[in-house]
Amino acid sequence: MKSRLQRKFAGVVKASLFALSMVLVAVPSVAVMAQNMELSAEQIEKIKRMPRAQQEAIARQFGLTLSELEAQAKASQPRSNDSSSTMQPRNGATQTEEERRPLNELSPSELEKRLAEDDSALQPYGYEIFSGEPTSFNALTNTPVPADYILGPGDALRIQLYGKSNSTITATIDNEGMITLDSLGPLNLAGLSYDEAKELIRATVKERMIGMEAAVSMSELRSIQIFVVGEAYKPGAYTVSSLSTVSQALFASGGVSEIASLRAIQVKRGGDTVATFDLYKLLTEGDAQNDVRLQSGDVVFIPTRGETVSVDGEVLRPAIYELKDNDTLRDVLGFAGGLLPTAYKQSVQIERISNGVRRIETVDLTRQGITYDLRGGDSVAIAAVAEEPVDSVMLIGAAVRPGTYEWREGMRIKDLIPSYQSALLPITDLTFGLLVRSSEDRRRIKVHQFDVARAINGVESENLALQPRDQVVVFSRYESVEAEKNQLASWLKTESEKAREERQRVVEVYRKQYLDRLIGEGIYSQEIESTEPQASAQLDRQLGSLFALEGRGEEEHDEDYYSQFSRYRLLQPVLYQLRNQFSATGTLPLVYINGEVRFPGIYPLTENADAQSLITAAGGLRESAYLARAEITRTRINSDGEATSDYVPFNVKDVLDGAEEIALQGRDRVQILPIPQWQNTLEVALEGEVRFPGTYTIRRGETLSSLIARAGGFTDFAFLRGAVFTREDLREAERRRLGELAQQLRRDIASNTITDSGNSVSYGEMNQLLSDLTNVEAVGRLIIDLDKLLASNGNQIQLKDGDRLYVPTMQNTVSIIGEVQLASSYQHQAGISLEQYIQRAGGLRQKADDERIYVIKANGSVVVPERRSWFSSGNFAQIEPGDTIVVPMDTQYMNNIELWTTATQIMYQVGVALAALSGL
Repeated sequence: MKSRLQRKFAGVVKASLFALSMVLVAVPSVAVMAQNMELSAEQIEKIKRMPRAQQEAIARQFGLTLSELEAQAKASQPRSNDSSSTMQPRNGATQTEEERRPLNELSPSELEKRLAEDDSALQPYGYEIFSGEPTSFNALTNTPVPADYILGPGDALRIQLYGKSNSTITATIDNEGMITLDSLGPLNLAGLSYDEAKELIRATVKERMIGMEAAVSMSELRSIQIFVVGEAYKPGAYTVSSLSTVSQALFASGGVSEIASLRAIQVKRGGDTVATFDLYKLLTEGDAQNDVRLQSGDVVFIPTRGETVSVDGEVLRPAIYELKDNDTLRDVLGFAGGLLPTAYKQSVQIERISNGVRRIETVDLTRQGITYDLRGGDSVAIAAVAEEPVDSVMLIGAAVRPGTYEWREGMRIKDLIPSYQSALLPITDLTFGLLVRSSEDRRRIKVHQFDVARAINGVESENLALQPRDQVVVFSRYESVEAEKNQLASWLKTESEKAREERQRVVEVYRKQYLDRLIGEGIYSQEIESTEPQASAQLDRQLGSLFALEGRGEEEHDEDYYSQFSRYRLLQPVLYQLRNQFSATGTLPLVYINGEVRFPGIYPLTENADAQSLITAAGGLRESAYLARAEITRTRINSDGEATSDYVPFNVKDVLDGAEEIALQGRDRVQILPIPQWQNTLEVALEGEVRFPGTYTIRRGETLSSLIARAGGFTDFAFLRGAVFTREDLREAERRRLGELAQQLRRDIASNTITDSGNSVSYGEMNQLLSDLTNVEAVGRLIIDLDKLLASNGNQIQLKDGDRLYVPTMQNTVSIIGEVQLASSYQHQAGISLEQYIQRAGGLRQKADDERIYVIKANGSVVVPERRSWFSSGNFAQIEPGDTIVVPMDTQYMNNIELWTTATQIMYQVGVALAALSGL
């Protein structure tokens, strides 16, 4: 179906072609243009706006290639003082740079804006061809002269004599209508036709000049003066070629005004009307019969426009048309290009003003309505047929060829999906499909569940009979995009992009149908255009999160997580409509399933639904599902109107085997329980100096000591004091604490920045430091003493999933870092004190904080020595291999210059105060 914008663009192109043809007639011939190879800026602009095929055709007519024509287009810039331009915008208006851009260079949004600027209202038909006015109107010099052309004063003939001798004579008809030839004398040609004049000259030469023949051709055409009056854009007298017609005279005068008639343009000659020109005939039928050739002194009179009628809707050219001679509806529809295939012919609305009021009349074009008489002021509206096909069924989802298919009597699912290989994608879930059937009034739906594989195999209970407007939905076995892509990788390499786009389109049509239906029922009242791409996303947000609203399951995902054919996406429209189909008892036709199934969530309550079908719809059981017992929570409305909950236990194995059938009701919630003590695989990594390092699978409750025993213990080079034990939940807790600390410091810095005017560090710099702090990777280390842990029988560490133990190789070094002269590592020696190690590093720096020195032990613990034992006696707790001595910086350090400057200012201020006091 063509939109109004597309039809308008086609009309603009056609009008541009007609206007261009008129302009080309008014300039020198095509042969001359081919030689000069010069086109005016206006002509080039019109050519550039045409489809590429028409541009190539015009280029060939001018003896140019399309690239040469495009080169002229780039080099040509319209100028107000360019005398070669034959057309310019009306009223001398100049185009902006944006307006001069050709349509093929505009983006889709710019093109839509350009063509739809005045698309909100219908425009009178035919006037767009007069959008410009000519700057010149040259007489024709090289063009075929018709045989019935009447010669007159000013016409020039070229007579070529041949025979005994050859000569060429150019003879111009004088004011007496005569031409004079040597040896022949004068000949009277005025009033003769072109053919008659040629025959007279040939006969005279043959008769009077023995042995000579003559060939006669037109050398130059005379110019004539005509008058264009009435509703012309620029009425007045014009000098035009003697071959000019009415249509060319219209362009010579700049066209017509906005209230001019295009259907009753009169040619007056000697006071009498000799012809009436209907421009509609030329534009719509190509009939130029009344586009008569003008003679000198003719008057072209353009009357005002007569009565009009507007035509809108499903026609090729919606516009306002001028009526003439009791035109019928058939005539007006012909002007409009005829009906589109999408037009609804049985009900054409005609709005008419009658007796001072507006009335609506409905006409059936399939009967007598085509001869309906129209009146001035009528508005004809042709509506479109319904978009939804009748007697059809739709296949949606993970199919090779989804779309709308013809419904036939006796049609079943197998007729729609004949086989696995030819009709379904490799990712299709063969155990679960839905048939969505709407009621006659389309306000309610019923949902049937079937087994796709058994339906294809012809099992009658699953191979459901189809009815018109049924929708068959097949799903993917995967919910996530990534999982589906991995399975479809080889398929997508051989499948065409067009097929993938078609599946996408069918899903969007399916969703749009529900959206339109919900809007029509007042359920979905958001004011959006259902055809816009944003509508689908908005529908997802408003429908969409049906699973999440009721508890989607253990994991929550954003919209981009789900594949196009997942249960989450394809079920949303159906679930939304079912939410609004309350029964008299308040039962909602939805059921819920949670627990140990592959796809927990909300599902439609299908016809004859039971617990087995719901488990199948949810993708089946997980391996952790407990088969001996499950539970249904059922809401029951009592006679007093209050709701109570009942619990219905059942045996899952019996249900799946068919030994027990549990019918479901609306709002039922099915809970599939996990196997008691069931756990997913727990893994712990042992690395370093372990006899058998690697990743071990453990059972819940197993301790670190028992796992080390399973790994064969440690090697002889293991450094147990330096063992590093990390845990995932500790790493996450540490990451949160770092974030909280950074936020607290950020608030403190911001407060200090506001209140402390002497702060020399900008807030931006401190904020960057805090950002670096939050980017520090959390370790999640648990400080343990592995020697004591292995020796103890009671205090053991129970392992968790993701735990990691690293046992380094034996170390015999002590490291010193921080504010010392040379931070380095040193060989451990028994009996060497903390002070001695610091002295080996060159001693403390000036900015060192000697009151806060601390030691990080090999196992990760921190020891802060007592101040009295540091340098007084050197009797510090023993430094062991693998320890690290940390000498921090004194954050309140002040150098001597700053110290004395501050002290001097204080003393000066005290002295001033004392002097002031002594003067009292």
